[in-house]
Amino acid sequence: MLKRNLVMLIDDEADIISLFTEVLETNGIGVRAFSNPEEALKEFRHNHESYNLVISDIRMKPMSGIEFIKKVQEIDSDIKTILMTAFEIEGNQLKEIHSDEFFNKPIRINDLVRVVKKYVG
Repeated sequence: MLKRNLVMLIDDEADIISLFTEVLETNGIGVRAFSNPEEALKEFRHNHESYNLVISDIRMKPMSGIEFIKKVQEIDSDIKTILMTAFEIEGNQLKEIHSDEFFNKPIRINDLVRVVKKYVG
């Protein structure tokens, strides 16, 4: 059986992907990063047993992070999820899905690492 040891990171901002990937990998956490939620979903469908955590931005095109997380949870109900945004969101948007964590960007680097390590070994 494969060990779930990867974090999937989805954000449409290249600088966020670059920074978060570097920080998490420096802290010994394996990351697969995507800027397109449809590509990420395709990867998750084929390899969901490799991931134990999905971190997704909320505002993305062509699919929102909320839609993305719903689809991910339909594929694998055991997956842990973290949603993030730099924008104000309406409380009822988050009621549509279960997310294990939520944070606003920007997030302090040590807070990011602490939150992720809670779910990844």
